[in-house]
Amino acid sequence: MEISKHNSISKAAAALYVTQPSISKAIQEIETELNITILDRTNKGVLFIKDGMELLFYAKMLLEQTESILYHFNKHKTIDVTRVSISSQHYVFAIESVAKLMDHFSERNYNITVREGKTTDVINDVYTDKSILGIVALTDLNKSFFDRYFISKSLTFTPLASITQHVFLRKEHPLSQLKSIELEQLKDYPYLTYQQDDVLLHFAEEVIQVDQIKQIVYVKDRGAMNNLLANTNAYNIGTGCIVKNYMNPNIISLPLKKGSLIEIGLLKRNDVFLPKELTVYLDFLTTALSESVPR
Repeated sequence: MEISKHNSISKAAAALYVTQPSISKAIQEIETELNITILDRTNKGVLFIKDGMELLFYAKMLLEQTESILYHFNKHKTIDVTRVSISSQHYVFAIESVAKLMDHFSERNYNITVREGKTTDVINDVYTDKSILGIVALTDLNKSFFDRYFISKSLTFTPLASITQHVFLRKEHPLSQLKSIELEQLKDYPYLTYQQDDVLLHFAEEVIQVDQIKQIVYVKDRGAMNNLLANTNAYNIGTGCIVKNYMNPNIISLPLKKGSLIEIGLLKRNDVFLPKELTVYLDFLTTALSESVPR
């Protein structure tokens, strides 16, 4: 290859840091083995003749194929990629923490998977190892159930924060001027909740009795929830966490009188150790949660 670049055996030898005789000997050995003549030596240098040109073509093709093979089998070894997989119930502070993690990893290659969905999906993602970490919330109404359920699945729940249930509603809502709200005061307004596709009340993200609620709207994603909260007199019951720049500014939260205690925490498999990249995310998550908790 170097001879074709320089049209000179001596220059090729210098580029390869070998002696000219060693290259000449290698060429002669190839010519003898293949019974061909590769080069025509002239006063102006060397020229590849017909057989030499064909040999050069196949040599280049072989070199390219070799490089492709090496890349294919070594691409995952040579490129250092940070991989993180997280599943969460519909919590904005979890997504804000992912954004901060992306900034933190801006100088490296990364592959981050974020799955936001219903409670059963989060649990199954962690259980089946689709996600290394899950973010879920328990209440005093379902905690004993989940304590037993997590043990049966060999999962560990680690609490991060405890918050009394709050009511999400828009600023123009007729009840928005109250300091706190009773469930009875909400009976004439539509209730928004995430669809769980599960008959057990324990798996709902907002654990309240819905059998006496006259108007219920089930949604599957946080975008629909935020749009309906910001533009109608519907309400939702949850943590009350407000994350600026990630939620519609027309949404507020007020304490629910006699509301249950919500315990937000991390879910992981007992046999899984969190990599150091996850500890960075946990720092961001703890900060975001602390800053968004209603005062």
